[in-house]
Amino acid sequence: MKNILQKRTYRGWDLFFLMWRVSPLYAAVALVSRLLSASCATLTIYATAGFINAALAVVAGTRQLGAVMLPIGGLLGVMLYQTFVTIVIMRYINARRKIYFRKTLRPMILRHVSSLAYWHIENQDTADLISRVAPKFDTEVVACHDAVLSLAGQALSALGVVVTIMTRAWWAGLIILASAAPLMYIAKKAGERSYEAQRETSKIHRRYAYLSGVLTSRDAVEERTVYGYTDALNSIFFERFHTARKIQQRVNLKNFIKMKAGGVLGSVIAVATILTMLPAVLDGRIDYGMFIALIGGIINLSRELSWGVNSQIEEIAAKREYLRDLTAFMALETVGDATVLPAPGMDFERIVFENVCFTYPGTEKPVLDNVSFVIEKGRHYAFVGVNGAGKTTITKLLTGLYTNYTGQILVDGRSLRDFSQAELKGLSAVVYQDFARYSFSLYDNIAVGAPDADEAAVLEAVELIGLTETADKLPCGIHTPLGKVYTDGADISGGEWQRVAMARSLVNNAPLRILDEPTAALDPVGESRVYSQFEQITRGKTTIFISHRLGSTKLADVIYVLSEGRIAEQGSHSQLMAQGGLYAEMFNAQADWYADKKEREDAYA
Repeated sequence: MKNILQKRTYRGWDLFFLMWRVSPLYAAVALVSRLLSASCATLTIYATAGFINAALAVVAGTRQLGAVMLPIGGLLGVMLYQTFVTIVIMRYINARRKIYFRKTLRPMILRHVSSLAYWHIENQDTADLISRVAPKFDTEVVACHDAVLSLAGQALSALGVVVTIMTRAWWAGLIILASAAPLMYIAKKAGERSYEAQRETSKIHRRYAYLSGVLTSRDAVEERTVYGYTDALNSIFFERFHTARKIQQRVNLKNFIKMKAGGVLGSVIAVATILTMLPAVLDGRIDYGMFIALIGGIINLSRELSWGVNSQIEEIAAKREYLRDLTAFMALETVGDATVLPAPGMDFERIVFENVCFTYPGTEKPVLDNVSFVIEKGRHYAFVGVNGAGKTTITKLLTGLYTNYTGQILVDGRSLRDFSQAELKGLSAVVYQDFARYSFSLYDNIAVGAPDADEAAVLEAVELIGLTETADKLPCGIHTPLGKVYTDGADISGGEWQRVAMARSLVNNAPLRILDEPTAALDPVGESRVYSQFEQITRGKTTIFISHRLGSTKLADVIYVLSEGRIAEQGSHSQLMAQGGLYAEMFNAQADWYADKKEREDAYA
């Protein structure tokens, strides 16, 4: 199906036509149903008038009893349509439509979100915009269409009643038409205010929704129990929840008062309209049956104008604001081939950073300041430094997540900015510090690292990284779901999860492996085993690892020491220790701590 998401300005008519572009069939069925429903009010007036007049004639003895059958049949037909067709059949069709639109539109919006430039995900304003637009895109397309169709149906229904009234008393119809304009204007303003309140509260909602996850998720249950912070977080949650609620409540209250006032005005106008028709009834221009039927029609019309039509106008006004957000969302910078698979067979001889400077969008302080270094094929590199020195930022630039740096990043003389997304993905495999934990099977958790990986490659990675014993203990081996999303799922430890993340990178055939704190969650024995197998794990690959445990840096051929966004020192472990600089100071501080710890353990032994 053609993608309806385009980089353009979405306007009022898109409220109606977006759904037609997705499914003309469902849109046409909804249109026909709404048109038939719109005719019911006028048909009810004529059928009711016919029944009353026929019944009066039967009572007077001027007509036979059979005269009431036709209008009764008309009333029964209208009632049957409204109960069976609009409630039973259309409810079933709408349920099918909801499933179809979810299946069609959610992949569409997810593909677009996945193609957004990475910095939009880390930017608070654009993250709020994404949270307003993306999660409910499929339901909003349907809601926009239904709001317009409902308004059109109610307008046609009202028009039929007004025309019927004007054929008997034209002045009464004009009174109703004149009163409709201010009521619709009030509803339009109410809708705009309502969506603006939603926009204002979206930031607060995202924050208290996060707190709700912390308070209810399994991931935080141990710390909730041990530290007992539930009450404190509850207070913050309710504070933010009530802040958002009060903002929305104030708008709703103002809208309710104005709509209620409009309802009172509509009732007054209905009574006035009925009273103006009395002279026409008395002089015979309007028969009794039509007058009684019109009373019901006018009261229903007044209610529709005061609440039904007004609520639809309010809804449409809110949906127009959603379209403005959709326009802004589609204007966000995207990466054209973001969802492609990694290019196979990538390789390099030399990666060079030349005078690279980088500042995160929305901030002023540079994270990297005139950084230059070289990565050569087949060698192992370590980046060390205090928190915030820029170590992880370098990995984000190397993987192409950010391109708004100055200076050059060259791969065999070719600018990294010129690489396609497939080439960037094929260049490196990354174990992130905050790696993902998927509620998939152990096998799939590893296989996602390389879409073309076969079971032999996954089993080799499991063996190499030391997960064989863990896999053997699981109920279904490597095909056991991890976590408790599935009934037969199993939990594993944090260290085992980190091994899973490392195995994920091992099945990937990229020439560059980036390991960001790869052993932070491992116990000392597990960490020692990983380091002892380092050569086997990294055979034939170039490796960059980031670690605060400086003992691991002995494995690196070259160590780059970052300080305040610059390369402060570089060299091998022995060279940097001989210099007696920042690296030696950090290494000795850790060594002294371990030495003191050993002395304390010996003293207590």
